[in-house]
Amino acid sequence: MGRTAPAAGSYRDDPDAVSLHTTPDDYNYDDAPEITGLPPSYADVEDENAAAAPVIQHLPPPEFQFKRMNHDNLWMSHGKPQVYSTQNLIDSRYDSDPQHLERDVRKLAQQAPNPLIYIMGTHKETTKRGDKKETKEVTDFRIVISMKEALCHVCDQGGCHRTPPMRLTTASNGEKTYRGSFIKKRAPGFKQDIEVGTSVPDLREWCHRYCASPSLLRTFRLRREVRGFNEEFLKNRIEGLIRSTNYRGHLSITFPIEDQSIDIYTSNFINNWRLKTWVRWIFYLTFLWIFTWPYLLFATKRYAIVKTEWFYSSVDDSGNKKYSTISEEDWFQRWHVGVRRLALDRFQGEASYEELRGVQARPADPPMPGTINTGHVGVDNAVGLLQQGFQVASAISRGSNLARGLQGGWGYDC
Repeated sequence: MGRTAPAAGSYRDDPDAVSLHTTPDDYNYDDAPEITGLPPSYADVEDENAAAAPVIQHLPPPEFQFKRMNHDNLWMSHGKPQVYSTQNLIDSRYDSDPQHLERDVRKLAQQAPNPLIYIMGTHKETTKRGDKKETKEVTDFRIVISMKEALCHVCDQGGCHRTPPMRLTTASNGEKTYRGSFIKKRAPGFKQDIEVGTSVPDLREWCHRYCASPSLLRTFRLRREVRGFNEEFLKNRIEGLIRSTNYRGHLSITFPIEDQSIDIYTSNFINNWRLKTWVRWIFYLTFLWIFTWPYLLFATKRYAIVKTEWFYSSVDDSGNKKYSTISEEDWFQRWHVGVRRLALDRFQGEASYEELRGVQARPADPPMPGTINTGHVGVDNAVGLLQQGFQVASAISRGSNLARGLQGGWGYDC
């Protein structure tokens, strides 16, 4: 499907104004890539009580273009790899037209998030220069795999495939969240999470409240969450797989989510500027953020009451677990050979499923890094002993632990 052209008067933030910070639970607003277009219109379905909305099987979503992150480059923050988790959108129609806002929020809710598996192996190398030692971190491999295909199937040239159940809900009255305020709070008159027999404002009512607000600075957040995905199971299986290659380095396996949130900002010059990277850097370097940050914090009215839940797996009325496409165990059995071989290849970047299929089609695993496989056992053993001798000599010259040079394997600190 082609990309629809944005309506006149709409604004998209600067393509360079992107955030490299994963969106935290405390609702920090950072720069993010632009949203380049809105999907075509679809038949609206009347909302019932959002909090009690049943799980529904939605139709395949219309195409909605997001700017993708290039995972060939590594972006780290606080020791963790970062992805584009939040997309920003500014359109003057959303400021005062609740019907238009509701319609497009429903369209955006049809788009699935992009859960990732981020497998990263590192080790530290210490070099001795005179009386000084310098230590640097070396990345042995960095494998990024999208789980969106396992979460759902979308429409492509081959036709439309089934998609997982999705549920759109709004915050309950007893839930602490942003309700047109700069702090999290419950609905007026509610002091606990438990509520019985009370009506919950649906999406339509929240859109009317947002558009009726007189505040100049407002944000409306749609958050997408993945449910029923067993990260711990897959993490343990992948860790055991990588360690089976005799890898001795530091292994990190995380599950960040791209496109997890969409923030809609009111259209004005303040919000336009706050989303531009070059403007932000000016304020950082001149220390003007000391004055502007408190103002933006207290002046911005935030609405974070709408979310969609995408179910990787769900439990039916009989207590049986059902997967939308494939279980974590089946996914691992299907792709573990490719993951192991990419690690041995010291692969760095995003691995598509086509690449995984190509790697798995090879006749054998690549040799362990740091070894030579000539096919002749005697030659390989001789070269292995020579390499181990070099490792021991190198460990002695650096003043590091001699046992490191004798332990074998690859990727260890040295």
